[in-house]
Amino acid sequence: MTPPSQTLPAAARNREALGMRQTEAPFVLGHVRLLYRILRHLAWSLRHGYGRGVGHSIQALGCFGAAAWRETQASSLRKACNLCGWTGSRFYPAVGPGYFEREALCPRCHSNPRYRTLAAMLHAQTDFFDPRRMAIEVAPFRSFQLYCLRVKDGVGYVSFDLHRFAMERGDITAMRFADNSCDYFLCFHVLEHLADDRKALAEIHRVLRPGGYGWFQVPIDDQIPETVEYGAPRRFETGHVRRYSRPDFVRRLTQAGFTVAPLSPGQQFTPEELARFGLSGEMIYQAQKPPPGHGRAEATRPQPRADGADGGEPGAAQLRKQPAGEV
Repeated sequence: MTPPSQTLPAAARNREALGMRQTEAPFVLGHVRLLYRILRHLAWSLRHGYGRGVGHSIQALGCFGAAAWRETQASSLRKACNLCGWTGSRFYPAVGPGYFEREALCPRCHSNPRYRTLAAMLHAQTDFFDPRRMAIEVAPFRSFQLYCLRVKDGVGYVSFDLHRFAMERGDITAMRFADNSCDYFLCFHVLEHLADDRKALAEIHRVLRPGGYGWFQVPIDDQIPETVEYGAPRRFETGHVRRYSRPDFVRRLTQAGFTVAPLSPGQQFTPEELARFGLSGEMIYQAQKPPPGHGRAEATRPQPRADGADGGEPGAAQLRKQPAGEV
């Protein structure tokens, strides 16, 4: 890949951008915010007559209390967050429309398994965190955005979305970024919310440099042969407009001009690592834009720099494949 283009927005090179000014919540405040989320979902479920949501919220309150109590009793710290460095006895529950996880959230930075896994996989498989590599993320998760800005020293990363937590406002189906302007594009659980996901994929292909990589993840239903289009957002599926089948999602990426390589966290990390860092086994789809001189990209993986100096932090913040005893 060539050095990052100077045509990219100044926010990508400015450590004083919005995300850089955010700070991680104090530990106790993090607990309060998690509890507030659960109570807010309980109130929403009661107001809309969503019985499943009420049940999930009550379960989440029980899990929250158990996790908080164990933190005062635990003699060993068995869990760790690779984004903020928190250690504790267990992760905290996550609840929302259509989902409930008993152990998912870091009580300090509120990271979830999806983004802890994304950071770990990017460290293990790519040079994403090298400041010389330009990365764009749509719909950023706040703790992951802070982590990227910190590890990349505020250089070579920009996020955008329609909400205020992103560094810039923007529409993925009509991005203002120049053609061939980034090395990596992160699009996690966004396409299922878009009426025209194919237009978004075409835009991502446009802004990636030849040889660049898009990393994608969407909800996949292995029980259906073809993608189901809802026609309108479903309230109890957090605004999803479709449910993807695995073959069809890969086909859509291929039709957009990418060569697709599925990446499995379960093959990259040991069961002990997955459990300790609260990582997800959900498949990540790496899609490469054809490099110069190739009609279609080969299904290869980007490699970290030979000296290992990819801008990462030591220890838990830079989780890589290694014997479980060294984690």
